Amino acid sequence: MSAIPSPADLSIDFIIVGGGIGGLAVAYVLSKAGHRVKVLEKNDLSIPGGGHRVTPNFSKILRQWIGEEELKKISVRCIGSPSFNLRDGEVVGYLAWQPAVLAETGGDFILMHHKDIIDILFKLATEAGATVELHKEVTAVQPGTDEGNKPSVTLASGEVLTADIIVGADGCKSLVREVVLEAEDCPEPGGMTLYSGVINAEDMVGDPDLEPFILSDEWAIGMGPGRSMCGHPVVGTSHRTSKKQYAFHIYSWNNLDGLPQGGEENWEELYPTENLNILAYGTAVQKAIKLTTNLVRTQWKVRRKIEEWVDATGRIVLLGDAAHPSFPGGTHGSSMAVEDAVVLGSLFSHLSIMDQIPSFLDAYQELRQRRCDLVKGADVANARMVTLPDGPEAVKRDSDMRGRNDDWGDEGALKAQFEEIAEIFVYDAGDAAEEWWVNWGRFSTTAREQPNMMNFFSGITMLPS
Repeated sequence: MSAIPSPADLSIDFIIVGGGIGGLAVAYVLSKAGHRVKVLEKNDLSIPGGGHRVTPNFSKILRQWIGEEELKKISVRCIGSPSFNLRDGEVVGYLAWQPAVLAETGGDFILMHHKDIIDILFKLATEAGATVELHKEVTAVQPGTDEGNKPSVTLASGEVLTADIIVGADGCKSLVREVVLEAEDCPEPGGMTLYSGVINAEDMVGDPDLEPFILSDEWAIGMGPGRSMCGHPVVGTSHRTSKKQYAFHIYSWNNLDGLPQGGEENWEELYPTENLNILAYGTAVQKAIKLTTNLVRTQWKVRRKIEEWVDATGRIVLLGDAAHPSFPGGTHGSSMAVEDAVVLGSLFSHLSIMDQIPSFLDAYQELRQRRCDLVKGADVANARMVTLPDGPEAVKRDSDMRGRNDDWGDEGALKAQFEEIAEIFVYDAGDAAEEWWVNWGRFSTTAREQPNMMNFFSGITMLPS
């Protein structure tokens, strides 16, 4: 199913608060669906960013949007994931991302720079007709009223803008979410601080400890007690022919490795590398960190589950990290935001009367919430697994990983690997939305009158038996 919807019979006005990956993606899809879209972003598009692992469920959407050849120019195809001991560099296991396995998902596993993804989505959104206004900070959001007044936003300048629907895509510290919840957001520290950096390739080539990382098309995972890292090559924003940079994350848990905990819950804080105590890390990681002047520091915070993504008036809705805050440095945060965008835009491509809006917004949350919760759970579980303390659990983990070094060409092993990743990677966001429309949406204008869709769609992301 195409991730590019056809124009709706009825066009309405959307304001998107936040111009990150989720905000720009939904601006593009809603614009392609024929709606009038304005994006308000408080910063510009040059906020520091690192690397993204773009999983097949995400890459197949990008491929549909820009084409295979354009995608190849700005990405690196990941061929495998070596796992190694952070202290001594010993390779513990290797997971090959076999083409035969990934072909079953309809996508590929690629590695990209954050800025390249933003640039793609900005170009798509604006060319589709969306207006993207930078340095426009939203300071307040006002719901509509029963008398028919539309929801509105107030900018730092004092300007007030109205729309038929406001989409909160303003990240984990969402202002819009507090309006939807009608309560103050009170997150608690999750025990992990993330440090992210990007290194130029020329600084790694020639160093025996670092050169293997930049010359391989791999997503490397370093494991240690209370700490971990991952890194991979990216093409980079100023290069379009070959990988020229190396993006990495350092995950520091509960102050067990001596790295400072805390920081802001955003991607804007630059932390001086010279202030870090990195003696708990192996030689290669220490060298990599020293090649950067500053790292981007962000803190993971946990929140109570958000039960409602739509406000009481049915005209303000949350998307991406505003609806389901992702695990910083995880593999799936960006893909979940883009899937949200595809589902929301696909549903609103069928809009013909205003009375359909409540059913579309309810369906959007029903279709997305369970999946986002499951995928985030997988991200957190994997992050904890690679930071196990020394002991029996870590020994068993390493033993299991070494077992994966067997011949992946074996048909049985390929089947087992595919079954492990199918639930996440096979999912098609456009298909999910269109299935709902065909089975329910076209017959009713209110989702609340329908049978429970959660049960109906619980198997949508699973590999058919």
